[in-house]
Amino acid sequence: MTVICWLLFGVYFCLENFSGDVCTTLNNFQENPYNNSLSSIVPCDELLSAESVLNEISAGIYNLVNKVNANISNRQGKLLPNLVYICNPFSGPPEYMYQPEKCSANTIQIGDVPKVLEPYTCFDDESCGNGDFITGSEYELVKAYTSSIQKLLDVYPSTEHLLGCQLVKDAFSQILHRHCKPLKKFAGMTWIGMVVLASIMVFTVVLWTVKACQ
Repeated sequence: MTVICWLLFGVYFCLENFSGDVCTTLNNFQENPYNNSLSSIVPCDELLSAESVLNEISAGIYNLVNKVNANISNRQGKLLPNLVYICNPFSGPPEYMYQPEKCSANTIQIGDVPKVLEPYTCFDDESCGNGDFITGSEYELVKAYTSSIQKLLDVYPSTEHLLGCQLVKDAFSQILHRHCKPLKKFAGMTWIGMVVLASIMVFTVVLWTVKACQ
């Protein structure tokens, strides 16, 4: 029984040290996911090169929306009084932060542009005049283009989180808050209990031995 208690003490003592080391490693990853002891296993630093590409895409969409809105301002008048501005989901340079929630209520999403243009579209290209209407082929081109940009914007937050290793950070955060402290506390209390119990058993064995020798 005494031997078992000492063995259990060793197991739980090692478990406490192991859990402490693991939790420290996960915490270091939370502080700096790009340079830590887990970089060889979770190479977040390799994703940094893609951030420049994402920034270029953001800048391109930002500039495009600004140009379109400038053209809308020039074309607004008696013939096209109901044209609305397009929401620019990015902040200005150099950050180009994705902030679609800051769009004003009187703007539309890029993906809704075809709905606005549809009343001004002449789908029969042969009978179209030279007025302010766009042809059906031009409408389809705009529809395909804006749809592609909108799909890109829909996955932009997920892509941004992926580049920041946010999914891994969230998973490690759950482990740190829900499992690390309870496991370390449980292991610590258990090995302390095993030490006390083993010490009592040793003391008891010594007493029995002394008593048997008398």
